[in-house]
Amino acid sequence: MQHVALTWFDKGRCKPFFDRLTEYFHQHHHSEEQDAAVYEELLYRIRRPYTPPMLDMIDEWMGLERRDWREEAQREVLLSLYAIRYPDTLLIESLTEKVRSDIRRLSAYLHFTHHTYSIWDEDSRKGLGKLGIEIPATEHADPFVYGAYVTAIELLKDVAPYTCFLEHDVPRQRLFQAALAAYGREA
Repeated sequence: MQHVALTWFDKGRCKPFFDRLTEYFHQHHHSEEQDAAVYEELLYRIRRPYTPPMLDMIDEWMGLERRDWREEAQREVLLSLYAIRYPDTLLIESLTEKVRSDIRRLSAYLHFTHHTYSIWDEDSRKGLGKLGIEIPATEHADPFVYGAYVTAIELLKDVAPYTCFLEHDVPRQRLFQAALAAYGREA
């Protein structure tokens, strides 16, 4: 999946996106739904050793309903957050079905614990599609689909002009993912 999605990449097609990246980022990240202040606070509050209340804080910021997981599943997720290393996503495959059933939640946990993984967002996926990088839609945490998504955003960071790297208290993955979300919603 990663290989096919990125072999047909057209850097020139990204110019309009790169030209307005800062505007797109502010439009999404500083929106009322995103609550930038809480997001930025979580970047510092989520730290080792990870705890269920930390996952609750992430869930609350994401607007997700309360986790209905057994204690073993919760422990499995907390342990996996220590084991998964960027850019690897294959360990996601070893998680139980209940845990893997929500890619948004799992990707948010990875983002806040590692700062290098991108939060899965349907609008960001559509933004990538507008740039010619097709990532299939999924609700299930598929390590190959999510890996392609993470890799595509990393590719954009690698080819972006220096003007796209504004000074901000967010990881660059968030900068690009947020901008892609606003770009994906644009008609």
